[in-house]
Amino acid sequence: MEIVLADYAGFCFGVKRALQMTHEASGRHNSLKSLGPLIHNPQVVEQLERQGVGVAHNTDEVQDDVVIIRSHGVSPDVLERLEGKAKATINATCPFVSRAQQLANRLTEEGYRTVVVGDKNHPEVIGIVGWTKGKAIVVETPEQAQGLDLHGEKVAVIAQTTQPEENFRAAVEILKKQKNDLVVHNTICHATRERQEAASRLARSVDLMVVVGGRNSANTKKLAKLCQATGTPTYHIEHAGELCAPWFQDIKRVGVTAGASTPEWIIEEVVEKMTDIKNEDINKEEMEQEGTAAETVEQEAEENAAQEAVPTEVEAAADEPTNPDDTAEDQDAVEAHLAENMPEIRRGSVITGTVVQVNDNGVMVDVGGKSEGIIPLNELSVNWVDQPDEVVNVGDEVVVEVLRVENEEGNPILSRKRLQRKQVWEKLEKTAESGEEIEAVVSEVVKGGLLVDVGIKGFVPASLAERGYVEDLSVYVGKTLRLKIIEMDRSKNKVVLSQKAILDEEFEKQRQETWGNLEEGEVRQGIVRRITDFGAFVDIGGVDGLLHVSELSWGRVDHPRDVLQEGQELEVKVLGVDREDERVSLGLKQLSANPWQTAAERYPEGTVVSGKVLRTAPFGAFVEVEPGIEGLVHISQLAHEHVEKTDDAVQPGDQVEVKVLGVDEDAQRMSLSIKETQPRPQRQAPSRPKAEPSKSHSYTQEEDSGIKIKDLVGDLSEMFEKRGEEE
Repeated sequence: MEIVLADYAGFCFGVKRALQMTHEASGRHNSLKSLGPLIHNPQVVEQLERQGVGVAHNTDEVQDDVVIIRSHGVSPDVLERLEGKAKATINATCPFVSRAQQLANRLTEEGYRTVVVGDKNHPEVIGIVGWTKGKAIVVETPEQAQGLDLHGEKVAVIAQTTQPEENFRAAVEILKKQKNDLVVHNTICHATRERQEAASRLARSVDLMVVVGGRNSANTKKLAKLCQATGTPTYHIEHAGELCAPWFQDIKRVGVTAGASTPEWIIEEVVEKMTDIKNEDINKEEMEQEGTAAETVEQEAEENAAQEAVPTEVEAAADEPTNPDDTAEDQDAVEAHLAENMPEIRRGSVITGTVVQVNDNGVMVDVGGKSEGIIPLNELSVNWVDQPDEVVNVGDEVVVEVLRVENEEGNPILSRKRLQRKQVWEKLEKTAESGEEIEAVVSEVVKGGLLVDVGIKGFVPASLAERGYVEDLSVYVGKTLRLKIIEMDRSKNKVVLSQKAILDEEFEKQRQETWGNLEEGEVRQGIVRRITDFGAFVDIGGVDGLLHVSELSWGRVDHPRDVLQEGQELEVKVLGVDREDERVSLGLKQLSANPWQTAAERYPEGTVVSGKVLRTAPFGAFVEVEPGIEGLVHISQLAHEHVEKTDDAVQPGDQVEVKVLGVDEDAQRMSLSIKETQPRPQRQAPSRPKAEPSKSHSYTQEEDSGIKIKDLVGDLSEMFEKRGEEE
């Protein structure tokens, strides 16, 4: 078995710096405390306590102590509270974290709403939010970013320094869709990025991964999940004592990485223990080969002795007890004999037990032996488990496989996961052979695709999730997919699945059925798949037909998007079928009556209606009186007075009152008038001299004749003007 240690495993720069500052301070100060555990590793914290470095979990526990600010950093208000309580403060905040804090503070002062991509409960993120005066928004996943409403604000985004690069980028892409002017600062520590990339790279090249670090360490948990996402079996342990020899059975190459808070000596112990396991397996294999013959001889001798020891019926009857005391003594002897000869728990045997205790590290099970068996946390389920009570409770009956007969304390080491995995693989292998489809829920989005739960982690490549391209895979999280197994490798715990394979088969079957019975003139149910400037393509059952813009409505349609949207379900009429070129033309307006068929009845001559000016021309304006029916207002019918240009009287979009002058249903034409809906302008009477109020006045014959002539001229002018308009 080859053991490969990942690049960049172990302490990062920030942790080394914090520990160095702590060790230097411990030699100068008697009362030294870190505000919170200095790093997320219980072994290191215990070691520091033995050196006199205590832990203050909050500022109230500080009483005239020298306080170390750990690498995660704190908010400004915490620093202010410490000023009145601590004898001195040593700031060991990681420089990368300090940079993120100062950046968050500056962005807030400049009026930005800061979005922090990270774990809202992590001390580093809590501190960063404090530097924004509590105004920052924290999102842990791209899905949470999707739900933000950031309209009307200047927005900037930064990251927790230990965030996976992929998660940060995915969140930023979603935020950019809401804010084109989004300000992005990638504050992920380069060491974290290198560590995660190295771990993923190594996980893809080995048969098994071991991730070493505290279970309360966020960056170690992320490493473990990243390794597991590659499909390689992964174990997260805190120290070498948690290693189990059965993990490495038939394993040729194992990778080891460690979180940023894991000391070098713990990593060395893990590698050393793995080396011992490898050597033990080699020695055991040699001993088993040498001892096979001897075991066969011993077994035959035991069988012969057993046959000789079987009593005859007469001897058995003679040996029967004759009094109760003898019977009781013999019964005790029988029970002792049974207990003494109880079958031993052997490695690989499958047994049933009852859960008697659940703790953070695993589960204790009563299996009827002298000691309770232990199911380590990483052997509890085929799925990732953070807390054992998510899977089992006290009193539950569980079926387990024995991994190790005894550990250092005499407890059998058991696995529930091994049996589950065997059962899952057997089921998956049968499913793959039969070609049946299975259903699985999408658990998360990873690089290149989706992870689904099929009893173990299965991978659906992005290109196999749908028949077409999917821009945002996050919409699948929590949804159930119909899948087919297209590739599997039990030795690598690898299952690749496809939903596209099922959808393609169904689509082709439906397509053939549609072409087989498609007829011109029939009405089909369809779904709008794509919209263009000249129309829309509608799926009528595996076949896409063209619904031209001219066939959408009896009325005028400027663009198909004005009446349709992608994904819309609707009924369409088949106007033409070309099987040779596989083309289908569709219509929508044909499903409703042509309004021109009853136009003359509904709009008799003289009817006054309201309409909308659609467009203008040199000779007049076209007015829509209802969708599908429009008429012409000739330029001579726009107004009583002379109109030089149509646009001088009306503009497209104007609402006008029109009078119907005539309807031609066959030609689908209508003549309209705006002038006829307006009152004819009144001519003013010629002015006459006012009579003096102080004396009466009588017109002379000459004056009276003059007035009559003027009236006559006015009447003639009006008559000629009207005649000219009619001509």
